[in-house]
Amino acid sequence: MSGILEKALAGLGPGQSEGSTSDLVGGSRGGPGKSRCKRGSRRNKAGVCVRVAGYTAKKRCPNGSRRSKVSGACEKIDSLVKKVAKDALAEVAELKKADAAVASASTDRLAAARAAAALKRQKKAAAKTARVQGKIAAAEAREKKAVAYEKEAEKDRDDLLTKIARTRKAMGIRKNEENPASLARLIRQWEEEAMVKRYKKGSAP
Repeated sequence: MSGILEKALAGLGPGQSEGSTSDLVGGSRGGPGKSRCKRGSRRNKAGVCVRVAGYTAKKRCPNGSRRSKVSGACEKIDSLVKKVAKDALAEVAELKKADAAVASASTDRLAAARAAAALKRQKKAAAKTARVQGKIAAAEAREKKAVAYEKEAEKDRDDLLTKIARTRKAMGIRKNEENPASLARLIRQWEEEAMVKRYKKGSAP
């Protein structure tokens, strides 16, 4: 009886020894008014607060800060928010740069395509103009050649008529008489010679 009283005075419950008090960490056995266990301990099935093995106590971060999941250090919430916002703004800036690069590349390709199309149209128009100018120049050259040929043929005819008149006079042929066969052959020979002469000059159309 005296042993039970000694245990009661020592704060030990029934069935506990003096050496078992090292595992108890604050609180009571439970009930409606039981206190909260200290940090690093939990209440067991018997309702007693027992220290958790391997727990390393960390100080609570002050107000306005929280513990970083990366470094484990307490950081101000404002600085964390600013850091996250800065990272987000950096990502947005990179996205904007990428979009600008894509748009610039598209614009450059479109501008290059438009310039190539314009150059092609210019070359086509220049080729058409050159063809028209070539046709005009060829027509002018043909016209000049035809005029020169006509002038040369007219001169050859005048010379031929002069020769015929001179020959008829030398042969004593009257004005209304026809040319004899010998004179007709001579006239054809003169005409052929004049045609060959014009051909050699290159004035034939």
